[in-house]
Amino acid sequence: MKWSKEAEKTIQRVPFFIRKMVKKRVEAYAQEQGVSAITNEHIDACRQRFMKSMDRELKGYAVETCLGAQGCTNRTLSDTSIADEIDSFLQAQRMKEFLQERLCHPLKVHNEFRVSISFCPNSCSRPQIVDIGLIGAVCPVIADKKCTGCTLCQKACQEEAIELGEDFITIDKNKCLYCGHCIKDCPTGTITMKKEGFRVLVGGKLGRHPQLGFELPGVFAPQEALELIRKITLFYKANCKNGERLGALLAKTGLGVLKKELNLSSQGKI
Repeated sequence: MKWSKEAEKTIQRVPFFIRKMVKKRVEAYAQEQGVSAITNEHIDACRQRFMKSMDRELKGYAVETCLGAQGCTNRTLSDTSIADEIDSFLQAQRMKEFLQERLCHPLKVHNEFRVSISFCPNSCSRPQIVDIGLIGAVCPVIADKKCTGCTLCQKACQEEAIELGEDFITIDKNKCLYCGHCIKDCPTGTITMKKEGFRVLVGGKLGRHPQLGFELPGVFAPQEALELIRKITLFYKANCKNGERLGALLAKTGLGVLKKELNLSSQGKI
């Protein structure tokens, strides 16, 4: 579908977290109208239609990913099917019906329960500002293989987390973001993978009182992350009274209540 220059400028001004959805809807509207080129008039007409029918068209939840699922070179995990599994779970939870019961107004985009997945620490899909954010992680470990002192791992590490000496190599876990670049660049296998999975953030949101998500301790294998999402969602549904976002709910209950519910002692260890 062809877009006019003015329409392209307009769509780029749409907030990133709904831009893909808006573009898809505008193109569908243009096809209905039988036009081959989209203008600002089509965008405005589609906006007015959507505003009138938003409550009917929204799902009550959204699952977003970065381009890592399509093969980005920075991707940390080989398995990128987790988005489909999360989507299936949230669909079964009937999030739209749940939120409609608790809101005193029609469902809006900002009321939806949002999950965002980034497959590396670059976090292109902004997992810090949604209800549940996942960030791909590969945990490095020093193996029993002699280091030649080539310094390639140090050069690959953007966090300056690796220290080399004549007879030692250390990785500072307080600096490491688990991107896995040092593992890829180590020619001797001295630095290898201990665990791969996701860092998990909860309670991020934009709006009148924005806040970044709180990171749960550890790195969680894909199935562990899925189980966390299941528990977090059920916690949200059990405690949400007025359709408030998870971040607003945690501001009332405290993060400790959620951590106790999740029982993290046996998960996420690295």
